[in-house]
Amino acid sequence: MAFNFGNILSRILPSKYIAPPRRYISGVGNTPIDENTSMSVSAFYRGVIYISTQIAKLPWEVKDRDNNVKEGKISTLLDLAPSDEMSALQWRLVALQSAIIHGNGYSEIVRDTIGRPVAMYPLPSRCVEPLRLPDGQLAYKVSSEGSEDVYLRPMDVFHVKNFHTKDGLVGQGLLAYAAETLGISRSADKMASGIFNNGGVPAGVLKVAGKMSKEAYARLKESWGEQNGGRKAGGVAILEEGAVFEALNLDPDVLQFLESRKFGVLEIARFLGLPPTKLFDNTTATFSNVENANLEVATDTLDAWARNLETEADIKLLNYRFGGNFTELDLYSVFRGDMTTRSNYFSKMMQTGAITPNQIRAREGLAPYPDGDRYYIAVNNYSPADRIDEIIDAQVSGGKSDTGNSEPPEDTDPEDTPSEKELTKAVIDFLAK
Repeated sequence: MAFNFGNILSRILPSKYIAPPRRYISGVGNTPIDENTSMSVSAFYRGVIYISTQIAKLPWEVKDRDNNVKEGKISTLLDLAPSDEMSALQWRLVALQSAIIHGNGYSEIVRDTIGRPVAMYPLPSRCVEPLRLPDGQLAYKVSSEGSEDVYLRPMDVFHVKNFHTKDGLVGQGLLAYAAETLGISRSADKMASGIFNNGGVPAGVLKVAGKMSKEAYARLKESWGEQNGGRKAGGVAILEEGAVFEALNLDPDVLQFLESRKFGVLEIARFLGLPPTKLFDNTTATFSNVENANLEVATDTLDAWARNLETEADIKLLNYRFGGNFTELDLYSVFRGDMTTRSNYFSKMMQTGAITPNQIRAREGLAPYPDGDRYYIAVNNYSPADRIDEIIDAQVSGGKSDTGNSEPPEDTDPEDTPSEKELTKAVIDFLAK
């Protein structure tokens, strides 16, 4: 059997997807669940969009072994635009949303004549099938209507997998496992829609004394539906033949389906690995636990998705084993706290000479200032780190002991010892040079 492998500088253009959307049937009223119907559940929609946008907005840098940022074609593909058709943000959204919903996000990596990546184009997950060739090698079969199947080598496919995987090669989509929960939420929405389309008036029965003829029964049923059904509910009803309407009363909590909807939000939050507050369920939210939830979602969910993308880029785009460079999604904007927390953090980092003023300004989105690239260490006041030894020597020569005690040596005449004021002036004059 001959295999049509994608060539260098080729690009697959699936003209029409031959595979229909994957559909799962929920046991709740045989509700069909697919990509479109699942996104009609507001909590699921919000969760998928939240995870993908939080990762898509982050800076994605290429660094060397010394943690220096390296500009080049790969950093442009990852952080600006992977192709001439979409931005890096939109490309990440496609890859992540497909990985969450279907289990896998695929993109074709187009290379130049010497094998360097020059572009990446998303491939619909339902058109791609990872499989083993007769020789045991892994390949990706891409199918489209009206053209021959194309096989891509693993190094030419940027493959983002969902974390649930049975073999490490293919991710398992969330729809297959959350179909029942999504079906419950959709059924509750449909039930609520049916009641409110009836004007919020519950169903009821018409009681008639005695037995009605078929003609009278049909006429009463038809006239009642025309006058009081659907959006006409709540109007004035005229009954004949002594008929009496008796409503089937519903408790207000049942009418609004509050409990069933809360249940749906919590279950969807568990599937996505998000705190309910990220799905706008603030039932149990307080100031303290919301801030803690922000940290948890960053460390437990977003950081894992970032690592998922970074590893694939290191292997497929940089060939890390030989080049030594690696990629890093900067999660600072996700992890950073409020203004007080950030200022305390930067203050301590600067006191120990771990960060410069211009590095702080860069983190906060501010322009650098001249001479802001020096490191400082807090002694009494901030002093340049590269002159600490000189300052200490000046203090010692001025009469300071190793312990900082300003007592003069025993064989020194107190009158020959400079005063504290003179010593301070000498240090200031020294630093002003």
